[in-house]
Amino acid sequence: MPYLFNPFHGQISRGTWWLSQLVIFALAVAGLFVSAAFLADPGAPKGARNDAEVAMFAVVFVAMIYLNFSTCLNRLRDTGRSGFWYLAFFMPYAGTGLMIYFCGIEAGQGGDPIARDPRPSRTSHAFEPVRPSPPAQKPRQRFGAQGHAFGRR
Repeated sequence: MPYLFNPFHGQISRGTWWLSQLVIFALAVAGLFVSAAFLADPGAPKGARNDAEVAMFAVVFVAMIYLNFSTCLNRLRDTGRSGFWYLAFFMPYAGTGLMIYFCGIEAGQGGDPIARDPRPSRTSHAFEPVRPSPPAQKPRQRFGAQGHAFGRR
């Protein structure tokens, strides 16, 4: 599970992404339960939060965002997108749909888009001289001097 904590871990599958989202959700619920069960002040007025409870909410929120960032960044690279697409996930209404489609539904292309660059590498042939291609030859006429002959042979 290093992909949960390392945004540059590497490739993860769609199933692994969904499983990590389930783990992130379970950790968030557990953190909020611990905050409500152990840090809440029972004698406080209804709706009041103490400093420890607010701090725990902040820790759970930041941890949830970071874990989601790590898994989504790994998955976005598999689909051929950069990490800047993660910012699109913060758009109201459309962000969640984009995240689910890009990370959870769309099949990955497999690997880093830089590694799949179709252009030839300049480092491997950097000192090789450039040779001109041979001139194109005119095709031979097979059917006589006129070019095409129809009918008899």
